[in-house]
Amino acid sequence: MVFQAIQALSLASLLALLFGALILASEVGHRLGARFGRGRHRDKEAATLATAAFALLALLIAFTYSMALTRYDMRRTVVLEQANALRDAARVASLLPGDAGLPMLHDLRREADLAVGLGVPYDPVRFEADVADMADVSTRLWGHLAEAARDAPALLAVHSMTSVLQSLDDATERRVTALRNHVPMTVYSILIGTALVAMGFAGHGAGAAEVSRRVSATIMALLLACVITVTLDLQRPDRGTVEIPVTPLLDARHALSPP
Repeated sequence: MVFQAIQALSLASLLALLFGALILASEVGHRLGARFGRGRHRDKEAATLATAAFALLALLIAFTYSMALTRYDMRRTVVLEQANALRDAARVASLLPGDAGLPMLHDLRREADLAVGLGVPYDPVRFEADVADMADVSTRLWGHLAEAARDAPALLAVHSMTSVLQSLDDATERRVTALRNHVPMTVYSILIGTALVAMGFAGHGAGAAEVSRRVSATIMALLLACVITVTLDLQRPDRGTVEIPVTPLLDARHALSPP
């Protein structure tokens, strides 16, 4: 439910929420430091805690960003794999005897249409329905191949189509899995929580030292909010600043269009 709520937010809303939360954490820490943290030793202790918190935050950002970027690269790769599998299937289908390839080409066009719109825009109900439709199309494709195999079991095109359909099913399953595979929200919760604690300690140190560092805190909060927002945006391949291009699938769909 938390993931779905984040998916429903726009990029600007995500950035504004994170920025506001970080500024609030810094201000709360500043007021607590000004009220309870005055003193030379407490000032140094707050500075040490803030340094440690920001060091841990840097490690978590690198770890989370790496996880999100790996999944983004995987989603981009499987789009190309699925497009290549569709083109290969279309080429072999045209070699089947008689009219056996015509219904297969029709179902391959349907498969390409579903692949282009898979997960765009984000809608869990529609996504699962599209996955079920792709499974039905796959079943029909194998049925057409079985009919062709009964007519000409020794034909090379029939054996080639068996391998191609298997590759298409594998590519489709990899893409569905990649779209379902997200960085756990627990990781993001730890990342955001650490950022809030780090900003709170920084504000506490400023309050204990009886100095105003609100300008630097604002800049730091904005920077952290931007980095975390981009990392979250990598989880949304259908929109945002880092969308997954489906150009290979569009090209494959165009190639499958009837003359």
